[in-house]
Amino acid sequence: EDQPPNRLGLARWLVSKDNPLTARVMVNRLWQYHFGRGPVATPNDFGVRGQPPTHPELLDHLATRFMQSGWSIKAMHRLIMLSATYQQAGPGSATSDQSPVAMAELSRGSPKTDIRNTEYAFFERRRLSAEELRDAILAISGELDPTTGRGHRFPSPVTSSYSQHGPFSAVYDHNQRSVYLMTQRIKRHPFLALFDGPDPNASTADRRTTTVPTQALYFLNAPFVHEKARKCAERLLAARTDETQRIELAWLLTTGRAPTEVEHSEAVAFLAAYRAELTAAGQKDVEPTALAAYVRTLFGSNEFLHLD
Repeated sequence: EDQPPNRLGLARWLVSKDNPLTARVMVNRLWQYHFGRGPVATPNDFGVRGQPPTHPELLDHLATRFMQSGWSIKAMHRLIMLSATYQQAGPGSATSDQSPVAMAELSRGSPKTDIRNTEYAFFERRRLSAEELRDAILAISGELDPTTGRGHRFPSPVTSSYSQHGPFSAVYDHNQRSVYLMTQRIKRHPFLALFDGPDPNASTADRRTTTVPTQALYFLNAPFVHEKARKCAERLLAARTDETQRIELAWLLTTGRAPTEVEHSEAVAFLAAYRAELTAAGQKDVEPTALAAYVRTLFGSNEFLHLD
């Protein structure tokens, strides 16, 4: 059936069951989001200049399920994340010796025979994106505002005097999710820029992950980290009366697990030494300040920063 030559016709063609390209592009992006790379390595180019899919059956299977679900992104996330492929541990993991049971339609391979993971035999470790990292810190501190973001209070276009040589530039901080951060083309948000956020001047199909000293320094010096670590410390003090329980809750919130005996002993020693230094310096609020300092070390740990 011919579609009318207008925007409605274009929209109907894009989502038509006779045009699987739209669904393939979308599920490729979703798979890439979870696994670091999609079946098609050129997510912005499915044409003749792009690379062919490494697993065409996987791509078609996901695209078909995506259309059958009514184009439900949530259903596609659920399908991928509940698969054995996504939950399979990789080499070096504490559970990497488990049997390689993978979702039949999605992948084949074994962590022991596919170290480079070309067959998606296991989930590859990845660092949290800038938005995920900021949202996680806010959530752990208890400061995350789940409400929908509204417009920012931009300067009046009548009274402002911005020009080509003096462009507008601002940062609007808030406790809402990072998707509501103000983004401008000429200058990225400082946090997003530091942790490899997307380029606002172009379509960013694949983000590059960098590891630079300024990222580590951010967790030591940034006012945002200090403020949220303090809020987290107050949350721990209000929720638990025993230091051991506070340490365990701090680990549970940041890493999703309880600390080992060694990690617990190190935490106790850290807090004792920090309290002693604060007391010697005549500082007030010794307990929350020391606990906030320990929370900052957890924020900067590899286990918090990465998803295994």
